[in-house]
Amino acid sequence: MIYAIFGKILAKQTKTIILEVNNLFFEIFVTNSFINKTKIDQDIKLFTYLAVKEEAFQLYGFESEEELNYFKLLKKISGIGPKSAINILSLVGINNLEKAILEKDSNVLTKVSGIGSKIAEKIILELKGKIKATIKTYTSIDDETTIDALTSLGYSMQESRQVIKKIPDNMINAEDRVKQALKILSGK
Repeated sequence: MIYAIFGKILAKQTKTIILEVNNLFFEIFVTNSFINKTKIDQDIKLFTYLAVKEEAFQLYGFESEEELNYFKLLKKISGIGPKSAINILSLVGINNLEKAILEKDSNVLTKVSGIGSKIAEKIILELKGKIKATIKTYTSIDDETTIDALTSLGYSMQESRQVIKKIPDNMINAEDRVKQALKILSGK
């Protein structure tokens, strides 16, 4: 098994990158967000999963072990193959996937090509006990209070949501979160 790989990006395609590692060239399936934020000639490390099929070996790459672990969890679900799993991570992302599971919102998952309502509900059911939700994974009551406070002060909904992502995880009190958000927005 190839656990991780380090090399230089030679080319980017729609769903894959070509990575040079000691004069070997690997085509690796990656998420859309990874393709968008990387550059050709950039050195990168990817955590990998090798899918062995009768007709091909396919390598899937992830920025973090957490992303790799979610990929493996998704792939274990009947009806979800490696391409569907990486599409879910590409289009939904880990945070939105966790949120969908915690809130039992199958609509988020059905936006992914090839994922119908039955498969989406199956994903939610099978992953519900396996995810490790963090304080910031989904919009909590404190986050809603923070957003309400910021929008009442004249900040847009989008600005408010973006700044919430920058608030440290250990700040869980709504009042502290509003103060921190205002500091971030004012640039202090």
